[in-house]
Amino acid sequence: MRIRITEQELTESSLADICMRIEDMRNRILKLKSYYLGQHIILNKPQRSNNAPNNKVVANYCEYITDMSTGFFMGKPIAYASASKNEEEVKALQDIFKYNDEAAHNLRLAEEASITGAAYEVLYMDEDAQIRFSAIPSEELMMVYDASLEEKVLCAIRLFRVYDPSGATYQDYADVYDRQNVTHYYYNSGQLVQIAEPELHYFNDVPVIEYLNNREERGDFEGVITLVDAYNKAQSLTLDDMEDFTDAYLVLKGMGGTTGDDVAELRRNKVLSLDEGGGAEWLIKNLNDTYIENIKTRLQKDIHKFSSVPDMSDEAFAGNATGVAIKYKLIGLEQVRSRKERGFKKGLQRRIELIAGMLKIKGSADIDFRDIEITFTANLPANDVEQANIVKTLYGLVSQKRLLSLLPFVTDPVEELDELHKEQEEQLNDAAGGEANDERGILGQEE
Repeated sequence: MRIRITEQELTESSLADICMRIEDMRNRILKLKSYYLGQHIILNKPQRSNNAPNNKVVANYCEYITDMSTGFFMGKPIAYASASKNEEEVKALQDIFKYNDEAAHNLRLAEEASITGAAYEVLYMDEDAQIRFSAIPSEELMMVYDASLEEKVLCAIRLFRVYDPSGATYQDYADVYDRQNVTHYYYNSGQLVQIAEPELHYFNDVPVIEYLNNREERGDFEGVITLVDAYNKAQSLTLDDMEDFTDAYLVLKGMGGTTGDDVAELRRNKVLSLDEGGGAEWLIKNLNDTYIENIKTRLQKDIHKFSSVPDMSDEAFAGNATGVAIKYKLIGLEQVRSRKERGFKKGLQRRIELIAGMLKIKGSADIDFRDIEITFTANLPANDVEQANIVKTLYGLVSQKRLLSLLPFVTDPVEELDELHKEQEEQLNDAAGGEANDERGILGQEE
């Protein structure tokens, strides 16, 4: 969530007002997270009278859409390289990323953004003076920007709740991150009470980063929730009708004197004797199966169409489909991925900028964040032979680091290039040693 105000309006009173806005806006995010976990509105379907069948079927398309979209976007780790070929810059960053398990962390951020429309992380220094970053639930955070065209970050407010061990009571807290400090408050019904003096966070800017899923901050399945609800309802009612059919009534015509004992004997002997003019038939609801299935099929297609996530069980994704054919089928998902990439890249650049500033303060490394190239790779079934031929064709025209980044099985081009150079040096040393031994052997024979 984000808000824009002027820097002069940023007072303790306005911070309390923003905390109230977080409370108001978090219901939307919690609803989206509930839908991802399968807690759909169909589960609140009221009980039918006389204990009639009351099925509550959840077809969790929301989870499917997020998992497929996130896997396609962030299923393969992000690659980093230096535009100026400064290997020390990339190595310093990779050391921090490995310390934080950056690949898993990025995947978590991408999933959060896919569900809620945005994801957030905070950078901090741990007890060993190491740079760390951690994800913050999106329902707890509000980014505060100024009203200028640059949209500079003024602060970030995290509003969170801590329960006692029994879970019966809780206390709300608010952490406010500005450009120098993090200030801790108690929060209660629109009132903030500062707990202690502000703490330095040692970063030269607000150490909270926003990763937008798209410009509108919408989740990937947010636009199809009504379609998912309709599909759940159709499935549930269909099962209700099936059970109603199974529990159908037997209508006996012209047999008004039938008793309960007669019915019991009928069920036991499975023989029915009818008087002249009498009859027997089941009282059932006529089901138009074709009509019902057409509605559900239409809902399914609309869910996939408007979420841009295709049905991977469709015949269009048969095992014999070519790579180009699959890419055409995934064109909608690719458009979604490209929008995600732009929002995520902006956040990653800010992360690198903050890390670079801290490394410079510590005297560990001097990194120009603008020099770091960020490469995303779509998680598509890859033809390794085809990719290898492309790399072979481009050899000598493109840098080796860039070529290695094109190979789907290479996650760290810099590290792979270092290993390649080491192997080449070892081969040269071995060859030089072998030639020296041959020369000594020849001299020995001459003597």
